[in-house]
Amino acid sequence: MLPWQPSSIPADVLAPRALPFYDATSAFRLAATDRQLRSTLGQMTDANVSLRRRRLKNGSAESLARSMSALHSLRSLTLDVSFSSIGEGGVQKVARAICCLGGLMQLELSLASCGICPTGAQKLAQELSGMQALVRLKLDLSFNDLGDAGMHELAPAVGGLHELVTLDLCLNHNRIGDLGIGWLATVIVALPRLSDLSVSVFDNHVGETGVHELSRAVRCLPKPTRLVLGLNRNSISEAGVQDLARATSNHTSLRDLEIHVSNSCVRWAGAHDLAHAIGLLPVLQQLTIDLNVNHIGTAGARILAQALGGRQCLEKLRVLASGNRIWEAGAREVAHAISCLCQLTCLELDLSGNGVSDMGAWELARAFVRLPRLARLVADLRGNVIGIPGARELAHAVGGMVTLERLELRLDGNNRGGGEMGPSHHELAHTVQRLQTGGCICECTW
Repeated sequence: MLPWQPSSIPADVLAPRALPFYDATSAFRLAATDRQLRSTLGQMTDANVSLRRRRLKNGSAESLARSMSALHSLRSLTLDVSFSSIGEGGVQKVARAICCLGGLMQLELSLASCGICPTGAQKLAQELSGMQALVRLKLDLSFNDLGDAGMHELAPAVGGLHELVTLDLCLNHNRIGDLGIGWLATVIVALPRLSDLSVSVFDNHVGETGVHELSRAVRCLPKPTRLVLGLNRNSISEAGVQDLARATSNHTSLRDLEIHVSNSCVRWAGAHDLAHAIGLLPVLQQLTIDLNVNHIGTAGARILAQALGGRQCLEKLRVLASGNRIWEAGAREVAHAISCLCQLTCLELDLSGNGVSDMGAWELARAFVRLPRLARLVADLRGNVIGIPGARELAHAVGGMVTLERLELRLDGNNRGGGEMGPSHHELAHTVQRLQTGGCICECTW
């Protein structure tokens, strides 16, 4: 009878305890391999480990933690165990191992949907608080159950990492309310060197009070160069958007700005405040404005377009404004603004579901051809009333853009009175084929 059971074999087949389970020759070879491998791993300075969506066996977390704790020379680590079966206990073991890496300066830790509750957040915070050398931290805790209590546990730990220059927090879908955002604000205020901040709290319970606290913290940033605020699908009012806009407009050093407030109550007044803030940022090079489903109307589109047209330094622009009732006049204003941005290399435009017709498509087509450096174009015009003439103009425009390296053009759901787009289908198909022959990657629907 065997003196051991298969379940007792270590998950790490190169671990010292595993060698007795092999014959003498295999054990000798494995031991030699083990020494060489550990010697090599001990000299690594950069590691990227992805176990995303893996069903890990019992003991895998412990084995992973033991292996990682031996990487003493690491300066940068990316670890993704999102949507895996590692569980809250496994997260704590891995975090404890990472905390032992005293020289770690950059950490990207993805723990989405790992079943972390406030108790797990407390244990994670205990380990994070020891990583005092960190300069860059990206922490993805989306789709867990932190709540305000979990934010209360995490805030002191992250706020105590005073060397942080870059902080990226993904806290989507965690039942976080205004109180939790208040704890998040204390983190931002406590970091004196922070210049790159990204906060994503999609699908939570953030209201006007929480946005006010977040805005106050953003206003305290010393000289930020990058700012990402993701607040989609919360309870953001016009007053909350005004707070965000005023806080952002103080930072004339910003080069990269993203504001996501889709499915909120922005309306015309909120669009006006955001436009005013954008107009006060002279060195802005990358901009994302996400206003999907906010009913900003034609007036909101006009004031926003006027602000965009004055930002001549823009190289990358994303305007997401689906379902906003901007109609023909709003699309024309956006097109005129885009045509002025001659430095653009990347443009993403979502005007789906806005009642844009052939004239709006024609104006957009004229704007596209006036961008001599454009390498990537994404234009989502689904669910409008663009017919054959508008589709033909768009096909002619993109077909003549020799600088394009990637094109995504979406025109499905466009008809006038139930009629199909007819011959324009063939023109679009011919344009796509010609662009692909020239090396452009195309993804088009019509």
